[in-house]
Amino acid sequence: MNIFPALLQNGISYTAKNICKIPREHNPFPHVKRNPAEQKSSVRIHSRSSNPNDPDNCNYRATNHIRAKYKHLIKVLRDDEERKELLNIDKIRERKNNYNSMQNDKGKGKAKGKGQKEVKEQRIAGKNIIFVAGLGNIGMMASREIVKKGPKNLLIFGRVYKPKAMEELKRINNKTKVMFFHYDVTAPLDISIALLHKVFDYYKTIDLLINGAGLLDERQIAKTVEVNFTGTVNTTTAIMKFWDKRLGGPGGVVANLCSASAFNPIYQLPVYSASKAAVLSFTISLAKLASLTGVTAFSFNPGITRNESKTKCNSWLNVEPCVGKLLLIHPVQTANQAGKSLVVAIEANRNGVIWKVDQGKLEAIKWLGHRHWDAGI
Repeated sequence: MNIFPALLQNGISYTAKNICKIPREHNPFPHVKRNPAEQKSSVRIHSRSSNPNDPDNCNYRATNHIRAKYKHLIKVLRDDEERKELLNIDKIRERKNNYNSMQNDKGKGKAKGKGQKEVKEQRIAGKNIIFVAGLGNIGMMASREIVKKGPKNLLIFGRVYKPKAMEELKRINNKTKVMFFHYDVTAPLDISIALLHKVFDYYKTIDLLINGAGLLDERQIAKTVEVNFTGTVNTTTAIMKFWDKRLGGPGGVVANLCSASAFNPIYQLPVYSASKAAVLSFTISLAKLASLTGVTAFSFNPGITRNESKTKCNSWLNVEPCVGKLLLIHPVQTANQAGKSLVVAIEANRNGVIWKVDQGKLEAIKWLGHRHWDAGI
């Protein structure tokens, strides 16, 4: 039985679901010698019909069925992604070197003239930024990368103060002031507006709002929707009071952290996926309203990102008790890769773009909804 075409075409996570169907008597790797006695007496006792709530069963399925049998295949795929990433880095360096050489040829200190490119406006350096985040996995890595770019002020809006994380961020760049504000995204809209009143009174301007709060818990349906969707809407609605150009505001930029599951749902996590899809739809609408409000918006959608807490996540109605472990078997990216990609998306500042970062590769994707229906208002 040859599983290579299915694995390469459909991905490891899809193939993993059908691994239990492969009889142990059929060796998918004929070049690997097996003990005949072991082959005859081998019986698959760990199946989906056994006790699915036993954590050892999850470890067996996730480890023995996938990692042991297909360890070399996973390594090949990961090595291939690493080579692609290194190749992209080399191309970026080459473009930078070419650009620098062109600038040197034109001479230093010359005024801008015909044929010279205008310097792109900095979207992070010297700016005031609000980041609604718990400073967990992607939130912490993204905050590090943002501070390295030298914003004037980085204001962390979070529910729990984390002293170690805050001290680390303050040490990265002494020119950037990092402050923490206690904020619950599930709070009523008027509380959000009151907090932002204090912030704008002190800092005068805010240039960028990053909505990064998130919850993955299929057992807490209402709270998942409140944190992932309602909280994002409330925070954005509150800041519009200060940004909306119809009210005399200067405008601003909203970056909403969604998920690749917004357009490619993880069906074992339907509540989480649907809440992120709602945020994506909200962001698309914000972007289309930019001509009226002066506020641009884009979404940032990470794929599966390595996070040990994901192994403890649960599925809706317990349809897949091992969903956390099985997710991490799929080729994943690091939180550092996702954080760096978010900074690239912020610097690009492309209104309405749906950014997807999967396995460390950042790309803008097309939303099929634009093709099929438009209100035409």
